[in-house]
Amino acid sequence: MNTAKQLPFQVFKFQPKSHARVNHSAIIVLQEWWGINDQIKMHAQNLADRTGAVTVVPDIYKGKVGVTAEASEASHLMGGLDWRQAMRELDELVKQLRDAKYTKLGSIGFCMGGGLSLALATHLASTSHPLAAAVTCYGTPPKDIFDVREITKVTPVQGHFGAKDNMKGLSDPETVDALEFNLNSATGRKAEVEIFRYPDLGHAFLNDETWSVKMRKELDMVDKSKDVIHEEEDDRSAAWNRIANFFVTHFNPSLAEQIGGSNL
Repeated sequence: MNTAKQLPFQVFKFQPKSHARVNHSAIIVLQEWWGINDQIKMHAQNLADRTGAVTVVPDIYKGKVGVTAEASEASHLMGGLDWRQAMRELDELVKQLRDAKYTKLGSIGFCMGGGLSLALATHLASTSHPLAAAVTCYGTPPKDIFDVREITKVTPVQGHFGAKDNMKGLSDPETVDALEFNLNSATGRKAEVEIFRYPDLGHAFLNDETWSVKMRKELDMVDKSKDVIHEEEDDRSAAWNRIANFFVTHFNPSLAEQIGGSNL
């Protein structure tokens, strides 16, 4: 992992361990409301390995991390986020990646980061360098700041949400329905929209690291008696296959079947 220079935040970089590479492509991985922890780093390495693209994780909170099982702590960190300022700072990261000859850029985020991923796609949609693909995992941006209808004029979008998610206004079923409607109803829509709903899952279902699973249970995101690692394995695998295939298809279609797996 390397730290990028001349940026307002630390950036962690992950190289793919797979033999097949998607050249000149990078995916910006955006954190959950907890901040930069082992789980988000695991997600970034996993995605790099599955796609063959470099992944980069910017520390949006600039070193602050939620470490307790108090939703109020993480909510406070997320609530203190200046979304417009975050876009300006991510703009600098995008420019640096482009200067480094990464010609195909995508974004993915989890929870709050899912909202940031769509916000970044919206922010860049009207520029000469829109994202090649954007993915959100159980997160949406503030609708009073970002009009997601702008995204699908140029950038394909994929979303992953649990049908039992109770994070009101962020990723609950009603919010997801509104997101899908807005993405699909955009005037001049040219890019594809894929929204996947997982009937038996709640919030943050891709988190399988020990501490993250503990937090999910303590915050009632999943039943405390559930064997998350084994019972959710098939859904996690399906989601990651869809995500990887989506990025590779839009970065380098010829490698999609080799790397991404089937888009189940």
